[in-house]
Amino acid sequence: MKTVYKLLILLLPAFLYTSCQKDTLKPGLAVGLWKQVSVTEDGVPMVLSPEQDSCKLLIDENGAYRCYHQSFKSYNNGNGPTSFYGSWSMLDGTWINFTTDKWQLIAPLKSDSDKVVLTYKKIVRAPKDTVTVIDTLKSVQKQWSQYHIQSRFTILQLSGSDMEIRLKTFVGEKKYALLFAPAPSDFIELKPAPEGKSIYIPKLVTDQNYWIIRTELQTLKTYIFKFKKVTY
Repeated sequence: MKTVYKLLILLLPAFLYTSCQKDTLKPGLAVGLWKQVSVTEDGVPMVLSPEQDSCKLLIDENGAYRCYHQSFKSYNNGNGPTSFYGSWSMLDGTWINFTTDKWQLIAPLKSDSDKVVLTYKKIVRAPKDTVTVIDTLKSVQKQWSQYHIQSRFTILQLSGSDMEIRLKTFVGEKKYALLFAPAPSDFIELKPAPEGKSIYIPKLVTDQNYWIIRTELQTLKTYIFKFKKVTY
C-alpha cells in the first residue's frame, strides 16, 4: 500500500502539469486579432518586406479566419486584394491548422532538353518592325496551378497576448503559399487578369530560374511565426 501511495505522489505533479498545459491551450485563446512580429527560418530571423511586416490574422471563434497583408496592394492600379480568407482549427491543444491558397509548379520542359517551354507572341512596334517576345500571361498560366491546402502548425506558445507557432515545410512551399504574407518579389501581376482569376501569380519560370525553384521545392526548413495580440 505504501508503494502505491508513493507512486501516486510521484505521478501527481506530472498529472497536474499536463492538466494545466491542456487548460491553457483551449481554442478560445486563439480567437482575436494577431499581428505578426517575426518569422525565423531554421532559427535565423527572416528579413520581411514592409508588405509582409504588416501581416495580421483575425481569428474568429466560428472556425474562419482572415489574413491581412499588403503584398498585392499595388496591383490593379492600387486596388489589389489586402484580405484573404480561410478556416482554422485546433487539435489536442497541440496543433493549429490553417487553410490557405497554394501555387503548385507545373512548368513543362522540352523532352529533349532541360529547356522550359514558353509561349511567345509577336509585337508590332512599327510598320516594318515586328519583334517576338515571351507571352508572360499565357506562359505563367501553364506553369502554375492554384489550389487550397491545410497546413498544420505546432503550437509553441499561446496566451492572451502571444502566439508562437512552428511549421516544417519546403522553402518553395513557404514562398508560393500564402503563409501568411508572401514577398511581393516572388509574384507578378497578371495584366489583364482573366475574369474570376487571381490578379497575382508566382514569377515567370525560365531556363535561368527553373532549377532554383525546383531546389526550393525540395529543401526542408523549419519556420517559426510569432504574433502579438492587438485590439481592434
